[in-house]
Amino acid sequence: MSTTRFRTMTRTVTVGLALGVLASSTLLASGGNAAGQDPKYRKVAPPNVMFPVLGDKSIKDLKNFSARHRGTDITTPCSRGVYATHPGVAQVLTNPRSYSKYVVRVVSNSGGLVTTAGHLTSAAVTHGQVIQSGQPIGRTGRKSAKSPCGVYFAVRNAGKVVNPSTWLNTWVGKAPPVPKLFGTTGFNVASFNLLGASHTVRSSRFATFKPRLDRAMTLMNNYKLDVVGTQEFQESTQFDYFVARGYAKTWGSYYWNPAGKARDTENAIIWRQSKMEFVSGSTFDIPYFNGNIRHVPIVLLREKSSGRTAYFLNVHNPANVRGDAAGWRAKAIQIERAKIIELRKTGRPVFLTGDFNDREKAFCPLTAQKLTISPNSVPRVTCAYPRQSSIDWIFAAGQARFSYYLRDTYSQRANISDHPVVRARAHLQN
Repeated sequence: MSTTRFRTMTRTVTVGLALGVLASSTLLASGGNAAGQDPKYRKVAPPNVMFPVLGDKSIKDLKNFSARHRGTDITTPCSRGVYATHPGVAQVLTNPRSYSKYVVRVVSNSGGLVTTAGHLTSAAVTHGQVIQSGQPIGRTGRKSAKSPCGVYFAVRNAGKVVNPSTWLNTWVGKAPPVPKLFGTTGFNVASFNLLGASHTVRSSRFATFKPRLDRAMTLMNNYKLDVVGTQEFQESTQFDYFVARGYAKTWGSYYWNPAGKARDTENAIIWRQSKMEFVSGSTFDIPYFNGNIRHVPIVLLREKSSGRTAYFLNVHNPANVRGDAAGWRAKAIQIERAKIIELRKTGRPVFLTGDFNDREKAFCPLTAQKLTISPNSVPRVTCAYPRQSSIDWIFAAGQARFSYYLRDTYSQRANISDHPVVRARAHLQN
């Protein structure tokens, strides 16, 4: 396939995939001649590298890369869904010499990783669209009327042609090899419930708050976290100790602190000041236990390396420890969703972190109609609940994507907190 014959599609392309094709909770990615039999390709979830078509025994990588044929042909049944193998920006092209004319490239960064999917009968993305690993990009077709159905798949990295079969074998199931995405190295964002000091006064399992907070801050530094939504960061104990120990010299913080009123640091956003710059802050109200109002933070931060800005929200929705709080959680979710929609009108990306005390009942309303994605999901109109989850979430809305995700349970195993550190690598596209 000669790239010189491709034509860029600047108009809107008809989406050729049914919205219900991909459920990230049941993703199967596969490769090789015995595609569906290789366990290392099974149940691969975003944002890790995906195989470009869903796996079963009908899929066959012909492995016909050569000096003249600078890609590989993967044969499939006709009209099979094709998916982005990594995050990036879509380029929708046409190839007049191909029987199935659409070509979709996914560009991670100028001069970086670029993958090409050719012989598509339709494109499920538009030119310039920001996409995530595992997102539908088109449907398989034919090179000619007599050739078998499939997808032509090619890889370039740092301007060099790469054997795509070898590349897939190396990277499927791993974090995408994209040191930069959208021109930035990105930043590490996390949600971390620190376990309030008041919860461990009589605990035989957990140490008191001071050694636990020291260990938590060491963990954040070891993980190189840049923005953290914290919950149960209690003001007269943990937060005051955070300041007294000098952590506030490295980390900026924002929380409810009105003049003349008692502050509330339990839901705070902290950020590494060498990486992120504070622009502005405010709060909004959500119901907590018995409907009592809790003021939770909104911070506008600027990524120093790129100058790009994004909003960060952090919440803690009520648990059932004082009775059934499901109704209050549902109301909080509605408020959080409305706040994301409001902030998106500025054109900036919006991140939401928190302890939602819900799994699917938090994920589905917040991701509906493609409002947000979690690092391990793709944009969907309907709910595509991810395979791995907890009650702690990171969500992003707008021009931002993820290149790494981990629900890290070390903090639980080490008795630092009763919650994991949910962390991801995020990149702002504008």
